[in-house]
Amino acid sequence: MDNAQMVKCFNEWMRRFIQEPERFEAEFRTVNGFLKDEAEGREPTYGETSAAYMQQLATEIRAD
Repeated sequence: MDNAQMVKCFNEWMRRFIQEPERFEAEFRTVNGFLKDEAEGREPTYGETSAAYMQQLATEIRAD
């Protein structure tokens, strides 16, 4: 994914966040899991999950 695609993905993420905030409630719940993983010396999985979501957005944007 190049920089221009990444920019489009983040803009699309923000559009969805504004239009459908209820879809992102789980994100707020993941904060505690992230903090717990860090406190216990584990690498949090948030980055992996977010990267997969950005790839999904990139695929959807290309399809439009």
